[in-house]
Amino acid sequence: MEDKEHKAIMATIKIVKDLVQARMNHKVTTLTTLQEQPLTSLPDSIRIKREEEASRIRAVISEQSDIIELLNALFPDE
Repeated sequence: MEDKEHKAIMATIKIVKDLVQARMNHKVTTLTTLQEQPLTSLPDSIRIKREEEASRIRAVISEQSDIIELLNALFPDE
């Protein structure tokens, strides 16, 4: 592969990694906010919905982390 093509591919991969990382960071912030707010004063239905949402967010964070790990394995930084 030509050096110019290689650099273009690596630049694109970096953009993708940064995008996924930024989205993951946003999800982590959202999850942290959900977990920091006390649930004791909330009705059971709201508490259950928040716990379900937290579970979905944890799954997305795990998937995004796996994507970043995969990209790092396939395209290590030089």
